[in-house]
Amino acid sequence: MTSYLTACQSFKTVAEMDQHVEKHTLVNYGEMNETDRALLSLVAQYACKFPGASHLKVSTICDATGNSEATVRRTLRKLEKLLIIKKIPTIRRVSKGYGANIIVILPYYDQSSLTAREDQKNLVIQRPAAIIPEKETDISLISKKELLHNTYSTENVCSINPVDNFHENKKPTFYQHFKSTVFAMLGTNQQLVSRLYGVYRSLTYRSIQLIPQEQQFYEDVGYQALTIALRAKQKKKIYNIAGYFVGVFEELCKLKLFEFFQAQEE
Repeated sequence: MTSYLTACQSFKTVAEMDQHVEKHTLVNYGEMNETDRALLSLVAQYACKFPGASHLKVSTICDATGNSEATVRRTLRKLEKLLIIKKIPTIRRVSKGYGANIIVILPYYDQSSLTAREDQKNLVIQRPAAIIPEKETDISLISKKELLHNTYSTENVCSINPVDNFHENKKPTFYQHFKSTVFAMLGTNQQLVSRLYGVYRSLTYRSIQLIPQEQQFYEDVGYQALTIALRAKQKKKIYNIAGYFVGVFEELCKLKLFEFFQAQEE
């Protein structure tokens, strides 16, 4: 009898739950390790009958993952702190003691969706008049549309841009520009730089590999999204700056894509 889980389920379908789990994983990729991701995946597997809700014993998780009880409890606390899951305690009917927790996967809340468009109006971005060369092929146009709509990537990508080549190129790289902006607006915080730049690379790596000539476009959008996110962080309390950055980046890509196809029809 698990019908009580109906009141706890957080999603309508398993597909919807999977999308939110993927977003949680991407946004918190720098904060999560393999154990965290494996446990979240296990919870999602047990939460299919009532999407988002499962009644799991710690011992069951230990048997399935091979981790100790201490590790499992620590990981659950971490996922709860990251606002990925919520634990609901239960009481045993007979002994009246605490039973296994109901684990609810929380929806990913995009803090930036309501403010991204308003904030980006105050920024001016310098970029070429056209997003792609005039003679670009139809295949490239299709790839651009597909890649701008599919900005999520679960691939773990490391930076290929050298950090200390300022004197060789005699001009700052995109990473150096990215880093100096974070330092200037939020203070010296290398951990935050690494986290945000890692998210940017995950969002753009595959697209740039397939269409190298669009690197400047993604750098422009990435820098504009970074500036919007940092300015918002200065004005109000944002618990997940990386998630905010992802939301702004996606909104800007949608906007630029709309502007591009609108220009093609004129």
